[in-house]
Amino acid sequence: MSEISEKVKVRLLGGDAPVRAGSPTPGRLAQSDATSSPPAAAAPKSASPVFLSDSAEGADVLDVAAIVQPLAQLCVSEQVQTPFLAAIAGDPGAGKSFALKRLAQAIETFSGKPGTLGRVIVASVDASDGAEAPVALASAAYAALDCEPGGVDYSSLLDESTHAGGDPLRTAKAASDRHDEIIHKLEAERAQRDEVESRAARLSDALLFETPGSRVDVFARARRGAIDARLRRFGLAGSDAGASYRDLVRDMGTMGPSGRAGIALRSIWAYAGQRRLLLWAIGFFILGAAVSFVHGEVALSAARGAAAQVAPAADWTAAHGAWFETASKVLYVLGALALLLNLWRAVTFSSLLLRGAQLLNLDLRDRRRDLDNRLARLNQRVVALSAEAEAAAKRAEAAARRAGAKAASRAPGPDFLDARHFPSATARAFLSALAERLDKGAGAGAPNRLVYVIDNLDSLPASAAIAWIETAQSVVGAASIGVLALDPVRLVEPLGGLREARRRLEKWLQVVVNLPRRADLDGERIVAKLLATDGHPTPRLELESALVEPLSTTEAALLTALAPLAAHSPRAAKRFLNAYRLARCSSAPRPVVALMQAVAFADDDVRAAMHGRLVGGTGELGDFDGPEVLVKAVKSARAANSGAISIADAHAAEAIARRYALSV
Repeated sequence: MSEISEKVKVRLLGGDAPVRAGSPTPGRLAQSDATSSPPAAAAPKSASPVFLSDSAEGADVLDVAAIVQPLAQLCVSEQVQTPFLAAIAGDPGAGKSFALKRLAQAIETFSGKPGTLGRVIVASVDASDGAEAPVALASAAYAALDCEPGGVDYSSLLDESTHAGGDPLRTAKAASDRHDEIIHKLEAERAQRDEVESRAARLSDALLFETPGSRVDVFARARRGAIDARLRRFGLAGSDAGASYRDLVRDMGTMGPSGRAGIALRSIWAYAGQRRLLLWAIGFFILGAAVSFVHGEVALSAARGAAAQVAPAADWTAAHGAWFETASKVLYVLGALALLLNLWRAVTFSSLLLRGAQLLNLDLRDRRRDLDNRLARLNQRVVALSAEAEAAAKRAEAAARRAGAKAASRAPGPDFLDARHFPSATARAFLSALAERLDKGAGAGAPNRLVYVIDNLDSLPASAAIAWIETAQSVVGAASIGVLALDPVRLVEPLGGLREARRRLEKWLQVVVNLPRRADLDGERIVAKLLATDGHPTPRLELESALVEPLSTTEAALLTALAPLAAHSPRAAKRFLNAYRLARCSSAPRPVVALMQAVAFADDDVRAAMHGRLVGGTGELGDFDGPEVLVKAVKSARAANSGAISIADAHAAEAIARRYALSV
């Protein structure tokens, strides 16, 4: 066990940091901090996590990223024959979900790098969500492609794949009906938008004449008598004073401050009642001035000098001058009263209109805001429906082209020909059509590869998990790879025992990557690594060239010599070669890796013989007494290794080989 650093021990045990010689004690530190000036504020930064969750974004304390790196590189390599099914195997709690997450991240990192496929899409599948396996796989593939990964639009690919498997005429008819339905919705939304725009244009009239309970309506009803009286004084009442008042309020509501001031001024002279008052006021002022002039000295002197007959009248006027003075004052007062009455009527009339205009504008502000918001929403829906209608038209046109000449020769087929009536059949048809288009390559508007990562199989009953694996094996098609996270041990009994379980799993899975067993984990090392990393993820890994590196002549000869150990059938031979290509990415000597990988695929007696030699052994891997096939294999590996094989190298290679062997 590796030693833990002093710093890590301190953090692990929760003690105080060791005090170095010459360092201030904690008390002195507190005192110096209190007396020193406060440091400048540092730039805010995100705090390191103290309480760690069981998240797939946490620290990779088991080096899972390195374990799944060859598998991730396999998923993005063009030198893979598809369809291909792999598994990440491990005990319950071994971190299979974490490994799947790291696998998906590594695939996205490696995709597009030199020597890899440019567009690899990862579809994450949760087997425990309750959906049927084909539906879950199809839904995950659709969702992964529908989000436009890498900025690429796969809508055409999805549309063509979605309509596969059914009667083309029914599909064409459904697409046409869908287009018609969208057009009807679009027309309805446009009509509603036009209606809202019309209501906005005549909102003033609606509030004044058609909206009981509005502010201006309540005001007009409450002041009906005053409104009727004032309008009649101005000759504006007509047959309906209330309607006339609302017309005037509407006109004033559309005016600015200058227009309203003009109306207030015109209310002084522009109406018949007001003009009469002005004429009376002018007449009174003129008469008052005339009466005041008549009894003045100038007028009396002129009258006495004009004729002798007028002199007595002038004398009488002079004698009664007080009467004339009083009469002129009365006339002036009457003129002023007429003028004041005119102004008072103008002010009350104008204030009545201004108050109505203010109330109308308040109503307009509230209602117009609501109408503007509704109009904006309708415009958005119209734009969205327009785009949807255009896309539906293209889909209907494409469906009609797929129907071809049949459209003119026969009617759509019966309902049972339409796979959309059966979700599982629909999903299978979609996946089949998707695989067919993926196989045509990215030039046909498809990604280079689709990788399904399937998690939570262990949360299902064993029989359901087996059905899931069988479904994945049957529906993962061309240009696609499926990676399942599972515990194969729990499937042994439902599959009919160890031999049958191994046979079935070897048939389904071309590659298996085993995670470290919980019993083999070093808890102290895990905690120390967690503390050392502060819960942060480890750096991403780089591509390894060994995965797709061509086999050398020596490797090919050795693998051929090791075939009797591992290749009991064509399927077993393929799995052995796949596992070796993954295992040789390690740092162990390749001949030793090939030998131990072949042993991991061999019979129980071969594995037991090798295990017995390695347990407690030191030095070199010596000769075996049997089985004969193992003796020949070890000799071939020594020859390829150009010398003896050390027990240490054999131990390291055995650990790597166990990672890629089926652990049942």
